[in-house]
Amino acid sequence: MRRRPLPTEVLGLDALRHRGPDAQASVLVGGAHLGHTRLDLGGSAGSAQPISDVHDLATLVLDGEVDNHRELRRELEGRGHAFATPSAPEVVLAAYLAWGMAGLARLRGMFALVLHDRRDGNTVLARDPLGLKPLFWARGRDGSVFFASEVGALLACSGVGVDPDLTSVLETLTSRHPFGPNTLYEGVKRLEPGVALVVAPQASAVIRVRFGSVAEEVERHRRAGTAVTPAEVRGRVLDSVARHTPGDGPLGCFLSSGLNSGVLAQVLASRGGVNGGELHAYAVGFEGAVSETSELPAARRLAEELGMRLHPVMLAASDLVALAPWLSGSLDGPFAEPADIALLKLSRRAAQDVQVVLSGEGGDETFGGYPKYAVDGLAGSLGPALRPLHRWLGRRGRLGIAADALSEPNRATRWMRWFANDDAPPALVGALVRAGARPGRALHWVEGRLDAYPEEWTDLQRMQVLDLEGWLPNNLLHRGDYTAMQASLEVRLPLLDLALTPWAVALPDAAKVQRLRGKWALRQAFDDALPRAVLERPKNGFRLPLGEWLASDPGLRGMTRDLLLSPGARLRAWLPARELEALLTPAALARTGGAKLAWTAVCLELWLQAVREQAVAA
Repeated sequence: MRRRPLPTEVLGLDALRHRGPDAQASVLVGGAHLGHTRLDLGGSAGSAQPISDVHDLATLVLDGEVDNHRELRRELEGRGHAFATPSAPEVVLAAYLAWGMAGLARLRGMFALVLHDRRDGNTVLARDPLGLKPLFWARGRDGSVFFASEVGALLACSGVGVDPDLTSVLETLTSRHPFGPNTLYEGVKRLEPGVALVVAPQASAVIRVRFGSVAEEVERHRRAGTAVTPAEVRGRVLDSVARHTPGDGPLGCFLSSGLNSGVLAQVLASRGGVNGGELHAYAVGFEGAVSETSELPAARRLAEELGMRLHPVMLAASDLVALAPWLSGSLDGPFAEPADIALLKLSRRAAQDVQVVLSGEGGDETFGGYPKYAVDGLAGSLGPALRPLHRWLGRRGRLGIAADALSEPNRATRWMRWFANDDAPPALVGALVRAGARPGRALHWVEGRLDAYPEEWTDLQRMQVLDLEGWLPNNLLHRGDYTAMQASLEVRLPLLDLALTPWAVALPDAAKVQRLRGKWALRQAFDDALPRAVLERPKNGFRLPLGEWLASDPGLRGMTRDLLLSPGARLRAWLPARELEALLTPAALARTGGAKLAWTAVCLELWLQAVREQAVAA
C-alpha cells in the first residue's frame, strides 16, 4: 500500500502539539490523511504512529491506552497473527483486522482512534464506550470528513465555519453541556461513546455503527447476578488500578479529602508505587481566602499517613486572570466552572514530575456517590410538600436545589434539574431562545435515553447510566481531558472502567445507597484501609472562593469589567449593556450565585471573542 509522509502542518498538527509534544507525524494512505502527536510514556504506549500492520492492510492512529492489549496479543498470536512491535496500537489494528467491529468491542481502556482499511477503502473513527477520550468530526465544504481530538484543531484544518449552535450554547448555559453528539458549533459533531463512524471512499457515505454500550453491559451484569461482598468490590478496584498504572516511570495522583481519591491513594501506596518508585500527590489550596474551606489540610494528613509526597498547589485570584483566557479564550471554550482553573494549574505542576496521574473522577457515577442518588426516591412522598419551600428558596444552596428537583414530578425533567446550572443570566437565556435556540432538544434526548433502558432497572440505575452517557462524556470528561492535556499530562481514571463501572451500576440499590449515603459498597470495601475522616466525609463538591476574590482582587475585578463593559463586548449582541452592568454591582457579586453569574458571562465573552477572531481569519 502506498504511504506518503506529509508535512505536519498539512493537517494542522501544531494545534495539537500540547497533546503530544514528543513527536508528530502524518501520512497520506489511500484517500485518508492521518496525523498523530505523541506523548511518549514509554513501554507499549511509546510506539511511533501512524502505524500499519505487518501485511500493510490497515493504518491506525490511536489516542489513549488499551489496558488489555497483552491478553489480546496472546490470543491473536495463537491465531497466527504476527507482530512487528510490542506496541498496543498494533494489537488494536490486529483485533480490528481479525474481528472487525467486534474487535473494537473487545478493547478495554480509554481511546479514540482512526484507521484506514485498505481492504475496502473505508476509514473508521471510533471512541471508547465510556467516552474517556474525545473525538470530533465534521464535513468540509467539499464533502470531505475531518476529525480531531479537539474542536479548535478541527476548525483550524477543515475550513468548517464557526457559526455557534445556539441550542448548544443554551444547553451549556442551563445544563452545563450540550447533549448527544452536538457541540457548540453548527456542523461539528462529537463522536458518541461506543460508536464507530465508517467513512466510505471519497467520503461518499458516512455510516454510524454502535459497537459498545454501557447500558448493554449493565444489563448483562444485572442478568448474570452480581457478587457484592467487600472482597469482590475491593478486588475489582485493585484490578482496575493495576491496569491503569504505567509499567515504569514516576506516577502521581490528584488528592483531595474525599473517598474516591483516598481509595486510589491507598491502593497505590499499598502497591509501593511503580517499581518501588516515589508516589507524588497533588492537592489544591487557596491563597488569601477565608470564605471556602480548603481541602489541602485533609489531603496533607492522608498523604503523610500513606507515605506519599504531597505537592501543594496554591490557587490565587491572579490565576483566574492568567488562566481563564487560556481555557475559555479558545475555540474549545467556554470553561465556566472555576474548578477548571484549579485543574489546569494542578496539571501544570504535576507535569513537572510525572507524565501520568490517576484521578478519582467517575467514582460517584460508578458507585452511586452523588447526594441526588440517595434522595431522589423521596420525590413521590416529599415532592408536593417541598413546592412551597422551592418557591421561597429558589435554587439557593443545597436545600434549594433539592427542593427544586424533588418538587418536579416528571422524572426526566427532575433528573435534569439536579445538575442544572444556576449561573446563566436569565436575560441571556431569553435572548438565545428568541434568536432560535430550541430549549426542548435536551429534554427530548434525555427522554429518548430513558425509554431505551430496560423496564427492570431501578431508578437509581437509570440515573447512573444517564449520567454515564451524558453528564460525564459531554461535560466532566471533556473538560478534564482538554485541561490536563494543555499541560501534556495524561490523566487515567481507574474508577471509570468498562470492567468495573457497569458491574457496579448493576449492583442492588442497597449496595450503593444506605442511610441516605452513597458509595456504600466502596466504603465497606475499604473500611479497614482508610481513616474514618475519609470514609465518613459527605460528598462535597470542589468550590473556589470566587465571590470573595471578585470582590477583593483589583486585577480580577478589572479583567471582568474590561471584558463585559467594553463597547465591543460580543455579549452585547444578546444582552443589553444595563444587564451586563447589573452583573457587576457589589450587591450582585457579594452573593455566591451572583459571582458565578458574572464568571459565566466572563468565560462566555472570552469564547465569543475567540470565535470572532477565527471567523475574521477565515
